[in-house]
Amino acid sequence: MELMIGEKLKKLRRSRDLTQEEVATHIGISYQSISKWERGDGYPDITMLPTLANYFEVSVDELIGMDEISSAQRLDDINQKWQENRAKGAHKENVELMRNALKTYPNNALLLMQLSCSLERLDGTEKEKKEYLKESILLHEQILKYCDDSEIRGAALCNLSDAYYRYGDYEKAVEYATKLPNLYKTRETALVRILKDDEQKKEMAKSAIEPLAWLLSYHLTAIAETENAPQYKEKIIKILDALFEGNESDFIVGIRNKASK
Repeated sequence: MELMIGEKLKKLRRSRDLTQEEVATHIGISYQSISKWERGDGYPDITMLPTLANYFEVSVDELIGMDEISSAQRLDDINQKWQENRAKGAHKENVELMRNALKTYPNNALLLMQLSCSLERLDGTEKEKKEYLKESILLHEQILKYCDDSEIRGAALCNLSDAYYRYGDYEKAVEYATKLPNLYKTRETALVRILKDDEQKKEMAKSAIEPLAWLLSYHLTAIAETENAPQYKEKIIKILDALFEGNESDFIVGIRNKASK
């Protein structure tokens, strides 16, 4: 269990407009200790916790972040159950699971995303499926309203574009698609350029190869279909041969099989 003392100390200190030196002087310790704890490089001795808690007029549980720790554990448990249900195709159960969870965490981006994903996998009449899709769109709009995480926002934009397209709103689909970054502005591209450690750079480059293969396949297939030019699909096979030389994951095998049709 990861304690949150450092984050709590910093928050409590700043909320009272105190410096590390002022806190250290009142407690009777060095300011370097306060600095170390706030950086997360260590924890106070257990005998120091009541003193710190009393100084900031909070409970020891609040000081070590028990509410946040318990909340994180509950979210982990919910996410694990969602994963288990998804593997079994229990999407109806997941919808109920996420709806209940969102009563406690109403703007949690991951829960909103998981509810959306589960809704879009529910069976039903065409009318019902369209209603599920409509709710999914509203959930993604909520994510964009409250979530600051760039990766989650990117996923929401992409999902919204696809959802609007399937809902029949072509203009909205295009609007959200154009808000996404282009192929050049990706995490992998930026990190490969700036990472100094060769091993990290190599691992980041390798992690990008499969997604790049999928992207090339996706776009070459689009050209093949729009220009009625099957030779572009042959290029996909050649690219896969050059990149992987027979050492293919199930994901790449799937791309190869699709290109071969």
